[in-house]
Amino acid sequence: MINLSIQIKLLIFSFIFGFLLSIVLDVFYKLLNNVHKIYSIIVSFFVIVIMTTIYFLGIKHIGYIIFHFYSILAIIVGFIMYDLIIKVIANISKK
Repeated sequence: MINLSIQIKLLIFSFIFGFLLSIVLDVFYKLLNNVHKIYSIIVSFFVIVIMTTIYFLGIKHIGYIIFHFYSILAIIVGFIMYDLIIKVIANISKK
């Protein structure tokens, strides 16, 4: 059984990581838009490997290395929240 404080830390970390992952992917896809396809695939692979390594090091730092279903959900929610915030900012800036 996982301690409640560790679960909350893991949930918050996963949410923030999903938000940051969305930012990193947006930046890299904009930078790699006009680049050769093979170069784009290689760079994308390394970015995903680096981000995954950072996530698992963060989980290890929190103190519990088990990857739970709610961690995946928090990452997805963070990812979606970033997209929603960007859409709201874009709509506000259009007005």
